[in-house]
Amino acid sequence: MAKITCRRCGRNVEALSEPPMGGSLGQTIQNQICPDCWQEWLAQQVLYINHYGLQLADPEDRKQLIQVMKEFLGLSTA
Repeated sequence: MAKITCRRCGRNVEALSEPPMGGSLGQTIQNQICPDCWQEWLAQQVLYINHYGLQLADPEDRKQLIQVMKEFLGLSTA
């Protein structure tokens, strides 16, 4: 498995074993975010969804969540 330098925490660790989502964003996350930071995001996204009452069936809510995810992971300029 490949080693990466995590864009969020800066550690040099093993990459995620597979992209966590489809498309180029999933590849970017696999190549730039460590498993620990990804797990932190998964926990944080639940809090965010519940706090703001997001409905993931709504494309605008999904778009908002993806933007927050990019900011959380340090990918907002990617």
